[in-house]
Amino acid sequence: MHSSSGSKWSDWTRAKVVLGPGVEGFDVAGTDVRAGGALALPTLARRTAAAGLTGLEWAVGVPGTVGGAVRMNAGGHGSDTVTTLVAFRVVDLVAATADDRPVERLAATYRHTAVAATEVVVEAIHRLAPGDPAVAKAAIDEIVRWRRANQPGGANAGSVFTNPAGDSAGRLIDACGLKGLRIGSAEVSPKHANFIQADRGGSADDVRRVLDRVRAEVADATGVTLSTEVQMVGFDVGPDAEEGP
Repeated sequence: MHSSSGSKWSDWTRAKVVLGPGVEGFDVAGTDVRAGGALALPTLARRTAAAGLTGLEWAVGVPGTVGGAVRMNAGGHGSDTVTTLVAFRVVDLVAATADDRPVERLAATYRHTAVAATEVVVEAIHRLAPGDPAVAKAAIDEIVRWRRANQPGGANAGSVFTNPAGDSAGRLIDACGLKGLRIGSAEVSPKHANFIQADRGGSADDVRRVLDRVRAEVADATGVTLSTEVQMVGFDVGPDAEEGP
């Protein structure tokens, strides 16, 4: 395996503080934070806020990882991954190469990037801003409160569909009377229509059946074909969705 550096990765790896290797923590150099791809986004949000670094508070409620957030340009609460991202490292599983890239090469748009299906994001560097840990914690607490009040818990993968231009996927699904639609062990959340919840020990096939039914009924009723935000791994996919790596 070799590395072809698209940016000066070493500029960000001279860490002043090491909080633990791999998934256990991240490195901090000034206001730059280098995090492993397997690190959970809520953990990164809370630890950076506690360190007096702001800009990732929005990520506290996202059920994903640092690498997944780069791959999809995850976002919420008025921000997204690319807002603070400086650089990232990918490993190509087919070519057996590693590549360090500046954020410009991400070519990020709404929930989409140039990271290929055969590539895994193994590290990311975010440039944050200094701030008051107490203020950052208060922002995180408010986001957590809002999500608990407005979004379901349990087994779900977050928002299922991307929002069409000028509209909300959840609003369209709700308007079609699909909240609570159940097929086998999966259902459209009665709390938020753009979430599909699975029972404990539930079937991914049931989740997929609910997803397909929702998309078909919304298309029939409104003429809008919803595109998936979740990545379908191990399933045949349509032209509107990408197969996960």
